[in-house]
Amino acid sequence: MPVNWTTADQPGWQTLDVAGTDPSGLADARMWAESRMHTLGDPHRLDALLIVGELLDNAYLHAGGPIELRLRCTGGPCEVTLAVADIGTGEPRLRVPGRDGGRGLRVVDQLCLAWGVSHHDDGKLVWARLRCVDSEEPCPRAWAN
Repeated sequence: MPVNWTTADQPGWQTLDVAGTDPSGLADARMWAESRMHTLGDPHRLDALLIVGELLDNAYLHAGGPIELRLRCTGGPCEVTLAVADIGTGEPRLRVPGRDGGRGLRVVDQLCLAWGVSHHDDGKLVWARLRCVDSEEPCPRAWAN
């Protein structure tokens, strides 16, 4: 199921305000995300952190900076959804890799069950969903605020 601005504002989401145009906040956002995903097995946590970094980096590079980073983990089967809201109106797209990039979204595409974008009045929400089959605990308890 796609994620949109309204569904990503429902209970169960962890949200971090990352508003700004300075990518120096990227490291802090990744550390915040890692602290929320500490119960995931290493392969899934590392994939999720790679995706978080790519979605945030794309928001800095192509969309005037991110507004929020949102994380949600659901059980049965365990899935992690990552979403970055930004103020841009452009459409993320897979590019042919070249000297200047184009690999990041292809990596996201390979790691995820699904990814997409939903537009809203103030920009867009780029989201990605991946499976987390070997988490140590059920997600909802492990990701409590």
